[in-house]
Amino acid sequence: MWVIENQQYLGEVDTWSRAEQFGDGVFETLLVSDGVSRALSLHAKRLQLGLRSLQISPPAQNLQDMLSGYVDNMVEYSGLRNGVLKVMVSRAKSARGYGYEDQAEPCIAVFFSPYQPPKSGFYEQGIDVQMCSTQCSIQQQLAGLKHLNRLENVLAKSELQSDCFEGLMGNYLGLVIEGTMSNVFFEKGDALYTPELSLSGVAGIMRSLIMAHCRRKGIALHITHIKMNALAQFDSAFVCNSVMGLLPIKKIKDKPMAIGKLTRQLQMAIRSGEIYA
Repeated sequence: MWVIENQQYLGEVDTWSRAEQFGDGVFETLLVSDGVSRALSLHAKRLQLGLRSLQISPPAQNLQDMLSGYVDNMVEYSGLRNGVLKVMVSRAKSARGYGYEDQAEPCIAVFFSPYQPPKSGFYEQGIDVQMCSTQCSIQQQLAGLKHLNRLENVLAKSELQSDCFEGLMGNYLGLVIEGTMSNVFFEKGDALYTPELSLSGVAGIMRSLIMAHCRRKGIALHITHIKMNALAQFDSAFVCNSVMGLLPIKKIKDKPMAIGKLTRQLQMAIRSGEIYA
């Protein structure tokens, strides 16, 4: 096939990136602090699950060792000891069309960039969150995976008003699923509630760490369907991901939210590193 990209004629090529053509792959985003990334084993396990689910042949080497090697390489190459590492693994390049070769080696692209943390006040005072009209698709086969098809999140993110740091997304069934770049937890009494993700959404690494911490500490946690129109029943809420950690929510749409004691406990567990035990 012959290719023009950005008005530049590239000539005849046999194959082209399936990440670009179809979003055919998965990715991991890791926070690197002082040259080290935590929760590497969880990132490797999720990457392995994603590749298996999409039937993409994994790289030959151990995935955790691969991620660790990329962290070390990028710290050395860039001279930065703190940043965000993004690793994309897509199916082997192919010509036009959805078909592919089963045994071809996957393509791996790695990006490293400085980390711009949220304002420090957000961690103490909380953030404003709005409800997004863009919905998470219902696709049981892809639910939970951090695949490359993230157009829903792009569209939802574009809806955010200047005074809102994050937006919540639901699906066609009227269920709360996640934030545009985060998972969400709600607090009521002495219990936490988080959306069940078997139909939509991404099962985040920080979400997994928080769930495991709750099991260790005996904190009541309900993984359940949460209706968009039932958010008023909750006292507190927070969003989280493996890069920014945990941010309390001080307001969802027009509803003020208190910052709960469990939210503060989890913040302390993240800051101290206990969450990664």
